[in-house]
Amino acid sequence: MLAHFKNQRLAWLITLVYGSVFCLISLVNHYNFRTYGLDLGIYTHGIYRYAHLDWHIFTLGLEGQPFNHLGNHFSPIVALFSPLHYIFGTYTLLVVQITSLLFGGWGVFYFAKERLNGIQPGLIMMLFFSMWGIYSALAYDWHANVIAAMLVPWFILFFEREDWKKAALMFALVLLCKENMAVWMAAIIVGLGIRNLFIKPMETNWLMTGSLLGIALVYFLVVQTVIMPALNPLGLSDHLGNYSHLGDGSGGVVKTILTKPRHIFYLMFESLQEDELTFKLKSQLHFMVLVSGGIALIYRPYYLLMLAPIYAQKLLSSSPSHWGVYSQYSIEFAPIIALAMTEWMKGFQFPNLKVPILVGFIGLATAFNWHPTRPNTGFYQSEHYQSGLNSEAIYNALELIPSDAIVSASNVIVPHIANREKIYLFPVLNDAEYVALLTNGRDPYPVDSLDFPLKIQELRNSAAEIVYDENDFLIIKR
Repeated sequence: MLAHFKNQRLAWLITLVYGSVFCLISLVNHYNFRTYGLDLGIYTHGIYRYAHLDWHIFTLGLEGQPFNHLGNHFSPIVALFSPLHYIFGTYTLLVVQITSLLFGGWGVFYFAKERLNGIQPGLIMMLFFSMWGIYSALAYDWHANVIAAMLVPWFILFFEREDWKKAALMFALVLLCKENMAVWMAAIIVGLGIRNLFIKPMETNWLMTGSLLGIALVYFLVVQTVIMPALNPLGLSDHLGNYSHLGDGSGGVVKTILTKPRHIFYLMFESLQEDELTFKLKSQLHFMVLVSGGIALIYRPYYLLMLAPIYAQKLLSSSPSHWGVYSQYSIEFAPIIALAMTEWMKGFQFPNLKVPILVGFIGLATAFNWHPTRPNTGFYQSEHYQSGLNSEAIYNALELIPSDAIVSASNVIVPHIANREKIYLFPVLNDAEYVALLTNGRDPYPVDSLDFPLKIQELRNSAAEIVYDENDFLIIKR
């Protein structure tokens, strides 16, 4: 063990530095009420239910109708983390996510170490940890696809080593993270297959390659068309609605993609909306890909093919929040760009330029990543450690709510009290016994900001008891 630390001192130093940054972003955001019911609250509620050997009944939907959350996002891997709930409480999934990011970095490092020499693997690791996708994910609490993305470097590493047992394990874990990860894995396997077809066609295990591809596609079809509809028969919180402009249902979307390539190409770069603020979002993404090392995708195009489903998922959506670089929908770019850069550098014909090129891309990725408008990531600013609220008073007030009570709460309050059987996102009330709301200092989403004061007054007027009403925080008993 000591020999390992000694031999990998640079990698461990990089891990320590970036791990500290990740903690200062993610954990501080949670303490300062900058995490949300959607999605951290949803999955914290889920691990609480799983830890008590029960299904995750999704009660935080905006429709207010409970159903099995696996019918909304098929992420059974969350159940594996549920025992940690007893150690880390509401911080559990944030700790898991940070650990996963560091684990993914080591997968990138070992992949690079088998192909590059000197400090180059460490620089690839730094480039990976510098990419915008990681910080966009950390800025908006928790996402199961982060776990999947961090397993991908290990899958590709073991796939290339032909260590099939470990590759199969990584493959299975990725599939369990989220239903759409199966499509991504299919694209990754196709990309690896094309690579090996040109580089080592006779040495490649085509049976295993084909089997994994088939399993990924069948898994996606079964989960998407059989299991999820059975668990969510009313089709609530249907994410396919973001692509309804491309056709009716998944079949209509696929038909449009295949029959209207010119229109699809246009959507990869342009906005169909009239709001001028949306015009630059897609170009922002393409720019960040390039300055983060995405030029390697041009030289190693099979890695670009691996990103095809990710580009489609982001840029074909009707929601502008999916398009740009500040939301959580970019994490999958990080490992693929890092691995593509590794292979580009491996075959680069000017050895003396490898280190300067890597250092240059680390500098570019870092400089453009830390844009002053990026929210919730300014760990180097004093404002980051201030909530603008009386956090201590609010935490003390939350103790006034019985642990077994049914609660409806503000979006930023939900993640802190999701460890209970039922919790709703205000304005959904249903059978809630308590309502806990921040009355000022945070966006009242999903309530319209103009309607919010009226709803608060209605609650005060109808309350059986006002439990707490200070420091911009209201708790009522119904």
